[in-house]
Amino acid sequence: MNTGRRAELVARNGCIACRSENLLELSSGGFDEEPLRTFIADDPWGENPLPYLTGLRWSYVRCADCNQAFHKYILSPEWNEIRFSKWMTAEAIRKFEDAVQTPVTRFESGKGRTKHALALERLTRPLRGDAPVRVLDFGCGNGDFLATCALHGFEVLGVDRSAARRGNARVPVVSSLEQIEGSFHAVTLFEVLEHLDDPRSVIESLRERLVAGGILVLETPDATGVTRIANKSDNDKIFPLDHINGFTPRTLHDFALRLRFQSVQRPVAQVSCDFVRVVKTEARRLLQPLLPRTTQQYFRKSVDHG
Repeated sequence: MNTGRRAELVARNGCIACRSENLLELSSGGFDEEPLRTFIADDPWGENPLPYLTGLRWSYVRCADCNQAFHKYILSPEWNEIRFSKWMTAEAIRKFEDAVQTPVTRFESGKGRTKHALALERLTRPLRGDAPVRVLDFGCGNGDFLATCALHGFEVLGVDRSAARRGNARVPVVSSLEQIEGSFHAVTLFEVLEHLDDPRSVIESLRERLVAGGILVLETPDATGVTRIANKSDNDKIFPLDHINGFTPRTLHDFALRLRFQSVQRPVAQVSCDFVRVVKTEARRLLQPLLPRTTQQYFRKSVDHG
C-alpha cells in the first residue's frame, strides 16, 4: 500500500559503456503519462508501482562518442530493492511467465539452452583438458540454463538478485558476485545486460572470474531504431523501470571489445530430429561468416591482457 512516498530516481551522467559525459537526449516523458502508464498498469505486479512513480520523469539518451543508448534516470538502490521484493513478487513473476510461455516456446527455449551448452563445451576444450566445464550464469533466474548444463556434466553456479527466483532454482544460486570463489571457463548473461545499473562494472568483475581465454556470452533485446516509447514493442525493449540499457548488435560488440574481449563465432550445433531443420542448420553453418551480427554474441577473454 502506498504510504505517500515517491520513488527515488538517480542520474547516470556518464555513458554506461565508455563513461563519456557527452550525452544527447533522444526522448523523455512521465511515468504517469500515456502510453507508458497503460503499459505499467497492464503488467502483473505484487504491489502496483504506479502510485510511487507519479510526477517522475524518464529520459532516454545516447552517447555522442560511442552511440550507446540508455535511460539516464534509474531507481535508487533502495527503490530497486523495493522493486524486487514488493513489486516483482513470486506470484507476479509466475503470472508474467504464464502469459508469455506456451508448450512451443518452452520446447524452443529448451532446445536453445542445449545448443548453448554444446557450444560452450566445444569452445572451452582447449582451456580445461578432460575437466568438466565450469560455467557461471549471471542473472540466471530460476537456473533453467544451468540445469541443462548440469545434465551435460558441467559444474554450475548462478547469480540472481531476486529472492523469488532463487527460491525456485534447481541449481546452486547466490545473490551476489561477492559470494563466489574460484574461476570459470565460461560466463553467460542471457537477457541481463539491459537490466543492469552499471553493466560495465559488472562485466569487469565477471572478467576477473574468467580463466584466460574463457568465453563470455551476451544476449540482449535488439533496440536498433528505438528512440522513444511510442508502442508496446518500444516499451518491451526500453522499459524505463527494467530495460534501462538499449543495445544494438554494433554497440553490444563494441561494449565487449572495449572491456578486452575478442569476438568469436558461436559453434553451430544440431539439436533436431527434423531432416529439413538439419539441412537449414548446415546451410547456416556455411553462411555464418556472412550473416549480420545479432544481439546474441560470443566473446573470448583476451589472453594478451591477462
